[in-house]
Amino acid sequence: MAKRKRTTNKYMPQGTLPVLTVNGKILPQSGAINRYLARKLDLYGKTNEEMTTNDIVMETVNDFRNTLVRAHFEQDDAKKAELFKNIKEQTVPNFINQMENVLCENNDGGGFFVGSALTVGDLAILDVMEVVVGLILPTALDQSEKLKAHRERVSNSPRIKEWLETRPKTDM
Repeated sequence: MAKRKRTTNKYMPQGTLPVLTVNGKILPQSGAINRYLARKLDLYGKTNEEMTTNDIVMETVNDFRNTLVRAHFEQDDAKKAELFKNIKEQTVPNFINQMENVLCENNDGGGFFVGSALTVGDLAILDVMEVVVGLILPTALDQSEKLKAHRERVSNSPRIKEWLETRPKTDM
């Protein structure tokens, strides 16, 4: 029987980042970390339905982000240009439309994705839209006044605003 090569270590149990250490236990996987912190900080929603809506938002953001990352790391310049053209013309408008529909299911889009307070879904949208508006398509939110207002509402929350003003700047 062939020996399996160990690809993990005690600090990265699945061999990848990110990880979060809680009480000596190392938690891998960004989605699991996001949900753990959202539950711990009461940002996941109050009901099963609210939590599921946040899951929908986060999974849709994940799918969208994966499309952006694939394009960002494409090595072939012609293919990369075509991927970004498609992202600007189709992927971003479709994503904005999907997210506006979910936002409008709660308070006709005049508040947050679920309930009456900030949740992890709101933060996920803010995060990915910072990349889209800042690096890919500055006019992305022009097609949705409700998402544009949502972005302003979330980014002007005192602690979020402070983080946005002082965080390290990165490409993605």
